[in-house]
Amino acid sequence: MFFWEEMKFNKGTFKEKFLFIAISIMALGQWADSKEMAEEAYVALVSNFTHKYEYESLNTINIGSNVEYISQIFGSPQLIKKSKYIDDISFAYYLHDKYILTLILKENRVTAYTISALEDDFMPNGLLNKTPSENKITVADNTKEMMDFTLDHNNVDFFLVREEQGKDKLFINQYFGALGYQNDINVTSAELRKLYDQVSLEEEGESIKAQALAISRKARNNFYGAGEVDLSVIADSVLTDFEYSFYFKQ
Repeated sequence: MFFWEEMKFNKGTFKEKFLFIAISIMALGQWADSKEMAEEAYVALVSNFTHKYEYESLNTINIGSNVEYISQIFGSPQLIKKSKYIDDISFAYYLHDKYILTLILKENRVTAYTISALEDDFMPNGLLNKTPSENKITVADNTKEMMDFTLDHNNVDFFLVREEQGKDKLFINQYFGALGYQNDINVTSAELRKLYDQVSLEEEGESIKAQALAISRKARNNFYGAGEVDLSVIADSVLTDFEYSFYFKQ
């Protein structure tokens, strides 16, 4: 290593040092190929210890995005389903080791999207403001006012809420929730079943709302979404336990 290269190396960032070493090792190959391989290796290394690149990729999605644009970043979805209730709505799923990205599509337009975290420390940036959302552990931590909620305990354990953002944000909805799969969401299936049965038997009243608020204050949030659709459509898009196990080969 020449002395000017050594000076640059000593002052460089970790990424620059990593790329310098990697490219030097692969110097016998083509420069462009070596640089691309080194950058891919760096991204893979960083992704083992942080979620930096996953968060940055997810930041590129917005309500109203064209699905073709998103495919340029994430590739083709691994799974597509039709809504059971609305004919012109479909769901496209991107299955990642750390998360499930679900696009709620009307034709080729994203009308809503959700991110289901599959690792305890995976907390994507705010879907509307694109800023970090750390230290918001429970569903209640993430919401100012719960407009409505839905839950299930049959096909998959989940507790989901909707929050309307108001006129200044074009009345866009945000969705938060706790989604079971194999994760501990700090709420038991029995607790969800009890509230589910009460909701099924009677009109929503103060007692039911109080129980829902109590669950929101303890349920560990691992579900994030934003969009223009009702909460029932969001619930329809959630993969069941069977589908999750089948597609993730659990």
